Amino acid sequence: MTFLRWLEIAFLFPGDIVVQKLGVSVEEDGGILRSFINMCVWGVVTGTIVFYAL
Repeated sequence: MTFLRWLEIAFLFPGDIVVQKLGVSVEEDGGILRSFINMCVWGVVTGTIVFYAL
Protein backbone atom coordinates (compact mmCIF):
# COMPACT_ATOMS: atom_id res chain seq x y z
CA MET A 1 0.00 0.00 0.00
CA THR A 2 2.90 2.33 0.66
CA PHE A 3 4.11 1.89 -2.93
CA LEU A 4 0.69 2.84 -4.31
CA ARG A 5 0.57 5.94 -2.13
CA TRP A 6 4.06 6.94 -3.29
CA LEU A 7 3.04 6.35 -6.91
CA GLU A 8 -0.05 8.52 -6.48
CA ILE A 9 1.97 11.35 -4.94
CA ALA A 10 4.59 11.17 -7.70
CA PHE A 11 1.97 11.09 -10.47
CA LEU A 12 0.00 14.07 -9.14
CA PHE A 13 3.06 16.11 -8.12
CA PRO A 14 3.28 18.47 -11.16
CA GLY A 15 -0.36 19.49 -10.95
CA ASP A 16 -0.26 19.92 -7.19
CA ILE A 17 2.74 22.24 -7.41
CA VAL A 18 1.08 24.47 -10.04
CA VAL A 19 -2.19 24.66 -8.10
CA GLN A 20 -0.30 25.57 -4.90
CA LYS A 21 1.77 28.25 -6.68
CA LEU A 22 -1.40 29.80 -8.11
CA GLY A 23 -3.09 29.71 -4.72
CA VAL A 24 -6.09 27.75 -5.98
CA SER A 25 -7.73 25.22 -3.68
CA VAL A 26 -8.94 21.85 -4.92
CA GLU A 27 -12.52 22.84 -4.04
CA GLU A 28 -12.31 25.96 -6.22
CA ASP A 29 -10.63 24.17 -9.10
CA GLY A 30 -12.49 20.88 -8.99
CA GLY A 31 -9.31 19.16 -10.17
CA ILE A 32 -9.57 20.51 -13.72
CA LEU A 33 -6.38 22.58 -13.66
CA ARG A 34 -4.43 19.89 -11.82
CA SER A 35 -5.58 17.24 -14.29
CA PHE A 36 -4.68 19.45 -17.27
CA ILE A 37 -1.18 20.14 -15.95
CA ASN A 38 -0.61 16.46 -15.14
CA MET A 39 -1.82 15.42 -18.58
CA CYS A 40 0.54 17.90 -20.28
CA VAL A 41 3.57 16.98 -18.18
CA TRP A 42 3.15 13.22 -18.35
CA GLY A 43 2.20 13.43 -22.04
CA VAL A 44 5.48 15.18 -22.82
CA VAL A 45 7.43 12.70 -20.69
CA THR A 46 5.76 9.70 -22.34
CA GLY A 47 6.07 11.20 -25.83
CA THR A 48 9.76 11.87 -25.31
CA ILE A 49 10.41 8.33 -24.12
CA VAL A 50 8.49 6.87 -27.06
CA PHE A 51 10.21 9.19 -29.53
CA TYR A 52 13.67 8.15 -28.36
CA ALA A 53 12.69 4.47 -28.08
CA LEU A 54 11.68 4.32 -31.74
